[in-house]
Amino acid sequence: MSKVIHVVVICLALALAACEPEPPMEAPPKPKPAPAPKFQLDGLDGKPVALGDYAGKPLIVNFWATWCAPCIKEMPVLENFYHLKKGEGLELLMVNVKESRSVVEKFMRQNNFSLDVALDEDGKATDEFQVFGLPCTYFIDKNGVIQNRHMGSITKEILYAGYGDITGK
Repeated sequence: MSKVIHVVVICLALALAACEPEPPMEAPPKPKPAPAPKFQLDGLDGKPVALGDYAGKPLIVNFWATWCAPCIKEMPVLENFYHLKKGEGLELLMVNVKESRSVVEKFMRQNNFSLDVALDEDGKATDEFQVFGLPCTYFIDKNGVIQNRHMGSITKEILYAGYGDITGK
């Protein structure tokens, strides 16, 4: 009987130790500010889109694809945030990665999204921005300097923090 009690006491001690709260997770460090890579892509509307088109304005650039579930999940969040902040001068550009114009047009139309889209069909801009997974969002200030980036699905809280990094608001 004493062996059973001993085993129970050890199990309870291990269980209590496992219940100890972990320290809160810290935000990942911000990247060192760096000039955004220059690019020129075709817009979904057929007109050229270049980083220089956004000079003097805070810009959020989001790399995405129609097959990417987290990308699709975050699009309404991005669209709502953009419509909320565009009156303050914010620009938002969705860069579609390696998909055809017809696929992206159909997706945008079916989902009733109105965001500006540029097509990176060959992936060069994606490579220059060092995007390693989708979605990936860059926060670029009015001087064309990347102040922050977020890899993975975006939330309203992350958008507000990134917006603050590029506007001081």
